[in-house]
Amino acid sequence: MFILVSLLINLALSEGFTDSIFPDITLHECALTKGCLRPAVCTESSCAFLVTWKLVSVNSENYVEFELKGNIQKNTGFITLAFSKDQRVGDDGVVGCYYQSSTNNVNIRAGYNDITGKTTNFYNGPDEQLLITEGENLGGAFNAMDGTLQCRFRRRVRPLDTVHQLMDLTSPNAYHLIVTRGTERKIDGFGRPFAGGESLSQRPVVITSPIYGSMTGIIGRSSAIAKTHGCLMVLAWVLCASIGIILARYYKDVWPNSGLLGERVWFQSHRILQGICVGLTCISIILIFIYCEGYSQATAYPYYIHPILGLIVFSLALINPIIALCRCNPAHEYRPWFNWIHFFIGTFAYVLSVPTMMLGLRMPAAGLQLQFINYPLWILIFFVIFQFMIEITLEIHGCFYYRRNKSKNMDYIIINFFHPVLILFIVS
Repeated sequence: MFILVSLLINLALSEGFTDSIFPDITLHECALTKGCLRPAVCTESSCAFLVTWKLVSVNSENYVEFELKGNIQKNTGFITLAFSKDQRVGDDGVVGCYYQSSTNNVNIRAGYNDITGKTTNFYNGPDEQLLITEGENLGGAFNAMDGTLQCRFRRRVRPLDTVHQLMDLTSPNAYHLIVTRGTERKIDGFGRPFAGGESLSQRPVVITSPIYGSMTGIIGRSSAIAKTHGCLMVLAWVLCASIGIILARYYKDVWPNSGLLGERVWFQSHRILQGICVGLTCISIILIFIYCEGYSQATAYPYYIHPILGLIVFSLALINPIIALCRCNPAHEYRPWFNWIHFFIGTFAYVLSVPTMMLGLRMPAAGLQLQFINYPLWILIFFVIFQFMIEITLEIHGCFYYRRNKSKNMDYIIINFFHPVLILFIVS
């Protein structure tokens, strides 16, 4: 038994961790003895990425000691730092590291990206002329428990070779620092960042300046598309769908002598609101596919769950109005079947949209602030509780109304009672 436990421990250590004596990269001495780039919300125990730098001398040569640390989600991932003359990826010098699971080593490489920013290749010259990757406290480590990769190395301030965008870091040269994290690398270079895995400094940095500072890294501009996706989904399901569902379930007997565009007020309002919900959902799905350049590449838990649930909600949102177009006459014998099918599909899509939005708040593309600040999640939870209380209140009112008006059938009562129960399930 002891031998089996020892083998399991050794196997776990061999596949999930590198050199155990590698000193962790910390926030200690930030802005004092080293410059730092980090997200707005960053602590020792929870920080999406951290980059530090300080000027050192090696054999009378000036080097910059860099530290890179970040969550790369998978053991095939990487973290890089690019020196850019503008705020966009492209035509930049790059340094970074990746974990080689086959050898259980963290490899540190220099590279460059082309003018489009879509391809990052390794520098084809000898890295020894540019980087020092071995020595006291140098190297790297990967922790499979939390997906954190970290590395420490030294880069020559003034490269011997200036091809392939090997930037000269001597003062007063200043560069925007772009941190990239990805889950898959190429054979001959670093790969593309995952959604939300690209961050940049708010201003240009003079790396070799004797005055160190600590600054906040912001998510790349393309994340505005992802945030628009989220805003449209909230408008669709929190606003339009919620009001449309309440009108259809509890306001059928209101305004009996009034009409809207030739139909009952509740019916036309429900149809318009649900139509807007479907339209916003379609636009939102298109935007996120543009942002991700196809289906999401997220493979780590729980990030890969959000796109799956999102496509299920999207499919149900498209199916339900098609079914509604095929509805039969209220007096038809199959009308109860339509009522139940329409109810279940709509309710399932609506209920499933809530955890989908909650997971979306934790996606990297939502921004580091939403990932680590909980108040947006609590606002969404408050909405669920509020919706539940509204439906319970209207249900109690409907029960009293039913006692005075016996014309309501049992299907109406069961359907209206079942929906707040599902809302209660989400709250629990």
